[in-house]
Amino acid sequence: MMRNASRRALCGLLALCVLLACSACSDSAVIDTPSVSATLPPAAARYEAPAGDGDMTYVASLPLYLPSRDGKRLIARLTDVPLDHSAPAARDLVQALLTAPADDSVLSLGRGEVSLQGYSTQPVELSAGVCTVNLGSQALALESSSLYAVAHALASTLAAAGDIRAVNLLVADQAVSYDVAGNLPSGSVSARPGEELAALWDALDARRTPLGQDPATVPLSATATLYFPLEGGQGFMPETRNLTFSGQTPQQLALGLLSALSAGPQYLSPAMDMPALTELLTREPEVSELPEGGRLITLVFDEALAQWISEVGMEPSCLCASLVWTLTTFIPSVGAVRMIIGSTMTTLLQSEVMGHLNFENGLMRRRHFRDGLKEQLQVYLRSGSRLTGVTRVVNAQDALNPRVMLTELIRTPTAAELDEGLASPLPEGLDETDILGVSAEEDTLLINLSPRFETLLRRQPELEQVACYAMLVTLCENLGYSRARFYFTGQQRERLGGDLYWAGEFLLNRALIDDNRG
Repeated sequence: MMRNASRRALCGLLALCVLLACSACSDSAVIDTPSVSATLPPAAARYEAPAGDGDMTYVASLPLYLPSRDGKRLIARLTDVPLDHSAPAARDLVQALLTAPADDSVLSLGRGEVSLQGYSTQPVELSAGVCTVNLGSQALALESSSLYAVAHALASTLAAAGDIRAVNLLVADQAVSYDVAGNLPSGSVSARPGEELAALWDALDARRTPLGQDPATVPLSATATLYFPLEGGQGFMPETRNLTFSGQTPQQLALGLLSALSAGPQYLSPAMDMPALTELLTREPEVSELPEGGRLITLVFDEALAQWISEVGMEPSCLCASLVWTLTTFIPSVGAVRMIIGSTMTTLLQSEVMGHLNFENGLMRRRHFRDGLKEQLQVYLRSGSRLTGVTRVVNAQDALNPRVMLTELIRTPTAAELDEGLASPLPEGLDETDILGVSAEEDTLLINLSPRFETLLRRQPELEQVACYAMLVTLCENLGYSRARFYFTGQQRERLGGDLYWAGEFLLNRALIDDNRG
């Protein structure tokens, strides 16, 4: 994935197509002659095997974009930022940016008056190159132009450090309004570090409804993030799209978003096509006030929607998540969505991915669906004696968790993967408990595997090489490491049942990968 490619460029650690440091080694030897050593020469056991999942933190010098002292532009200030290979860099970058102090050349994002903090336990949501940053309510103390500068500072900082194409800014789970009437959204913001902040603000301000004019008569063009349900009820993922709305009322914005969802995804391959949502509405979206503040949008659909859901096999919770996250991410001050099909209000849903969902008074909120946000992960499966890269869908918060990556290798291939002749590269009979620990020292990953893992490999020596390199490439490419050591019950083994020498360090090597199929 592009995100992984940018992560490797950031760390500067990967050396693709590196041949093993062994005089007899060549690509063909690695593939066709299992007896040739596949590791570096034996080295002293510098590291202890991890007894659990350990530290993968590192420090990177990255640019944080902060407002200049005169507030006219963003200035990149190179800063040492603690990061974690096993978590999205965006999480730690956002925290570093929010807490970055002022100096002689830049202001803090809070302009010295407001202490900006993340909202909830997951203030940074990242999937498919779209990052949504959720700030606490104290952010509303900033002027609208200053808050818009925060959005651009986030977009420029995150884009410079990784493959993040768009940023959404929320405050207390609600999209921000940039006009007095509470109707003007900024939409998804992209990095524009070279432009004057005043010019960016003026461009947004020019879209607002002129004083005394009906907002329903003022068209709006903006970039919106649309969330689509995934096939097989796996959850939902976003893609961005440039949209034009006939007017700026919440009802018109809601209709425009529903129409865009109905058109289906443009490039998000695991997403499902959507029904004609606007045609299934029995009346226009209704907007009312929530008791605690914010807006409620009520959507009333014809009973035919329930029939459509049943016929195509769409998971109802994923459809609801799609509607709630799309509307609350874009339309200012929307804190909840109520969905009625026929005469039945949606108050309870059961989902394998998101669990038991209970919506009091039918109020569906962003927090109900957070476990359904997914990300794509590349792992390597077995195709005969070679490896083929495939894309799997995992929880967005766990997309860089090495344990999740190894578990995906253990998992039974999907029906589509089996049809392509792919198989798990690891022996049958394993589960997550066979991963005793994963950690790192410097640029080396340390993987500790169970006695059962060792036993099964000893019984199937023909799997040793492909199993080793499936783990090696999957972990190193996704996490940004260049080498790995394998342990079994805390000890390095020289050999198991075959000719592969396990006791050294394995360099990242793509020789076994079938790139024509990956």
